[in-house]
Parts: sequence; structure tokens; C-alpha cells
Amino acid sequence: MRLYFKLLRFLYPYWFKLVLAVLCMVVFAVSNGLMAYLVGPAIRLLFDKERNPAEYALPVDVILFLSGQNMQVILPLAIIVVAIVRGISSYGNTYYMGYVGQRVIADLRKALYTHILELPYEFFVKHPAGGLTSRLTNDINTLEKATADTLVHAFKQALSVVVLVVIILKMDWQLTLIGGIAFPLAIYPAMRFGRKLKNVSRQGQVTLGDMASIIHEALRGIRVVKGFGMKGYETEKFSKENERFARYRTRAIKIRGISSPLMETFGAVGFALTIWYASYRISAGTLTPEAFITFFAAILMLYQPVRILNGVYLNLQQGLGSAQRIFEILNTPTEAVRDGTKTCTGVKERIEFRNVSFSYDKKEVLRDINLVVKKGERIAIVGSSGVGKSTLVNLIPRFYDVTGGAILIDGVDIREFTLDSLRGQISIISQDVILFNDTVRNNIAYGRPEVSDEEVIRAAISANAHQFIEELPQGYHTVIGEGGIKLSGGQRQRISIARAILKDAPILIMDEATSSLDAESERAVQDGLKNLMKGRTTFIIAHRFSTIKDAHRIVVLSGGTIAEVGSHKELIEKSGEYRRLYSIQFQG
Repeated sequence: MRLYFKLLRFLYPYWFKLVLAVLCMVVFAVSNGLMAYLVGPAIRLLFDKERNPAEYALPVDVILFLSGQNMQVILPLAIIVVAIVRGISSYGNTYYMGYVGQRVIADLRKALYTHILELPYEFFVKHPAGGLTSRLTNDINTLEKATADTLVHAFKQALSVVVLVVIILKMDWQLTLIGGIAFPLAIYPAMRFGRKLKNVSRQGQVTLGDMASIIHEALRGIRVVKGFGMKGYETEKFSKENERFARYRTRAIKIRGISSPLMETFGAVGFALTIWYASYRISAGTLTPEAFITFFAAILMLYQPVRILNGVYLNLQQGLGSAQRIFEILNTPTEAVRDGTKTCTGVKERIEFRNVSFSYDKKEVLRDINLVVKKGERIAIVGSSGVGKSTLVNLIPRFYDVTGGAILIDGVDIREFTLDSLRGQISIISQDVILFNDTVRNNIAYGRPEVSDEEVIRAAISANAHQFIEELPQGYHTVIGEGGIKLSGGQRQRISIARAILKDAPILIMDEATSSLDAESERAVQDGLKNLMKGRTTFIIAHRFSTIKDAHRIVVLSGGTIAEVGSHKELIEKSGEYRRLYSIQFQG
């Protein structure tokens, strides 16, 4: 039930359109009932033209009679007018409800996407991108269908059922009770099928998300897949999830398939009982054939909205399975819960790591890190693979929060700063360059779209990228493909350096920025990096001596803590951990 209320709050901004839809719905239900009401006068007009007007039992009959003696003209006109009103109100209800439904889904999709972007970094470590994409697309699409069905059909058909039930009760309450005896019997199986469909739908959406993750990973790593001859392996992985999804879909079809015939069977039972009881009443002289025909026409008109409501209920349950997955994300706390209140304006004196410890899923990664970095100082961080180098620098922009101790900028704990102001003072250059399927100009200006072309060009020149950009087919307006696939590794890295130069942040983090480049590309990138590091407080993670040789100090991590700190010359003379790493990695 909580899911219903969570979805309903998205309706509030569109209350006026909702009111108009409800008014159209009421008019439709009344005109629908009136159409059933007119069946009786039409039959009497055709077969009992000598009847006295005083004998007309229904008020509408009297109104029609008093409006003129020419019933052959008045009654058909009345039917036409009611049909027109019914059609217009049906259109109005469909349009306004459809509009509200689409706006609700659009708002929900936007809220989900915005919320995902505001989630902490560790959330994305645990949840693959393909699964999140599936929730934004497949789950939202399933919920959209359920919402559209619910808003467009449910209320309108439910009101029609109410009006028609009132009419048939007024016509003959005994016949109504006999004819409607089967409908309550159908409620329990319908609800049970709905719950099953909800669970099957949710499981199917989970499988669809897993399948999307497999597709995303395979396409992103297509060079590795082809290079290692793993097409069969990836196909087998996909096939398993595909088969699982097909089984869930088949179960859903089975549930929906059995629901409709079951409703029709209960409806047939109701009709059979109605005919049996009506024949008894007619033979007893307590029911006229034309009255029964009028009643039976109303019952037939009642059956259609009941059948539609059953389908809507199943669609709604299927949509709620997706809604559960959507609100699992929306209920996940964002980074805002750990946002500070102070504004970070850069580094005036120093950055300090004070007794910093960090554990990930109860596994200790860093412990008792104590380090003071002066403004403008270049610090190289080295150590064996998996020792926590990247984790250490990821604590600075608060991609993770320390589990012990504190990181301070000019004596202020970084947890007291707003995340936006803190990250606004940090540029990150990593081995995994992230570029977008956009122009070179927009990739360099990412984060500062308002900057002039001259500023973009100056940043590209400083990054040693201007020359190759000018040689591209459309220069700075060349679209570089997903992930910058149309560029070489060195070119992509220089684009990212230009982006960092344009951001002009006082703190720079370089995480293996040149490790994937060949010697020639590295030389081209190094010039850009030197320009980028000028005057900035820089943290460098690298395995190449060419990258760390100009660092003011080298910090050596071992066993999750700082083993040594000093210049290259000092550490080589100590014959400690750094010298061992240097012999193994740098000299090699």
C-alpha cells in the first residue's frame, strides 16, 4: 500500500488536469448508464406503440414522452445526443488522464535519474551500470504502461460499474443479486493472480537488468572479447539470463492467460443464473420480456468494464513489481545526508591527513595515515598493487569517507565542506579517461560549458593537444564517439588534461595518468602535465619513474600504512621498501 501512496504524490502538481479528467469520467459514467436506460423505451417504442404514457415506469420514459408526441424522432435523437456526450467525455477523460500519466512518469524518470547521480560513489561500485540503466528504461516503461492503464481506464470503468449497478438495482434488485452472485467469487482468484504476477514481474525485471549489464560489459570491452576469443563465453552468459527472462515472461503470460477465461467463466455462470431466474419470473407473470431485455442489456454493458478492470488490475500489479525496484533506488540515501555547510575556497596553507583509517566492507584498507602536504607541493604515492594508493586519494574528494581520523584543509575537516564546493577545488586525471560522445570542445569544457572558445583553445595548447585537434575533420567540433573511441590513448589523455587545466582547480589528483601510454604518447602528455601541475597541490600515483621523478616528496605505502617518506635520493639511500619497488618496477 505504501507504494501506491508514493506514486500518488507525483500526481499533486497536475491536480487541475486530474479534476477535469474526473469530471469527464463522471459524465461518461452517467451517459453510459443513460444509454442502458434508453434500451427499455426503445424496445417499447418498437413493440408496444399503444401503451399509455402513465404506464411508463422509468422517469426517463416520462420525460421522453412529455417532450413530444413523436417518439419515433425524439428517442433516436436522444440516443444520438447521449452517444455524442459519451464519446466527448470519454475522449476528455482519456486525454487528461493520459496527460497526467505521462507527466507523472516523466517526473518519476527525472527524479530517478537525478537521484542516481546524487548517490554516493560506493553505491556504483556495488551496482553495475547496466542494471541501473535497466531501471531507468525497462522498469519505468513497465510502470508507464501500468500507470497509463490505471489512470485512463481504472477510474472511468470503476465509476461506470457503480452507475450501472445502481441502474440494474433500480430495475430489479432480485435479478441483480442473482446475476451478480458470480462476481464476488472472482475477486479472490483475481487478487491471487495479481500478487503472483507482481512477483514474477519483479523477478523478470531483475533478470532483465542482469542481461543489460552483460550487454553493457561485452560491448564496452569488445576488443578484449574478440582478442581473447571469448565470444562463445559471453554468448553463453547472455543466453542463460535470456532463457531465465523468457521463463519469467512465459509465467506472466500463463497467469494473464488463465485470468481472462476464469473471469469469463464466472460471468457465464452469472448469465446462466440470470436467465434461469428470469424465465421463472416471466412464467410466473412477475417480469415482462421487454423488462428482462432491458436488464440483460445493462448486464452486458456491465460485463465489459468489469473485464477491463480485471486487466487493469493485472497490469497494475505488474507495474508495482517495477515500482518496487524503482523505489529501492529512490529510498537509498544520497550524498546530501553527509553534506557539510562550509564553503571550500581552495588551499591556503596545507592539506593534512590526521590518523586516517579506512575500512571497506569491514576489511581494513588504510590505518593511521599521518601526512601534511603544503600548498603547491607535489606528492608521489607509490606502493605494491592493492596497497590502497587509489583509495587514499579517493578520500580527498570524499568519494569515500574516512572510517577513522580526519582529512583537513587549512585546519578544517573536509566533512564540514559542502561536497560541491570541495570537489570544485579538485581536478582528477586518471588512467581510465572518461570522455563523452560529444564534440572535442564540449568534452574540454565539461563542467564549464559557458567558457569561450578562446579559453578552450588556450587550455588545449597548454595540454599539448591543439595541434592534433586542428587536424581532426571538424577540428574542435569533431564528435569523438562513445568514450572517445575515435581518438588514440594519448589523444584522449591530453583532452582530459585540457579539461583539468580549464577547470583551474588548486588541488590535482593524478591516478596512473600515463600508465597505459606508450613512450611516444607519454612524452606528448608529459608536457601537458607539467603545465597542469604548476602551482597546484598535486597527488601523483604512478608506476613510472618519469612521472614521479619531479615530485617534492615520495610517500611509500605498505601494509595499509605509510612505510617511508622522502625524496627519491633519500629513499634510495635507505635501502627500504622504496628501493625494492624501484628495483622491481621502475628500473625494470
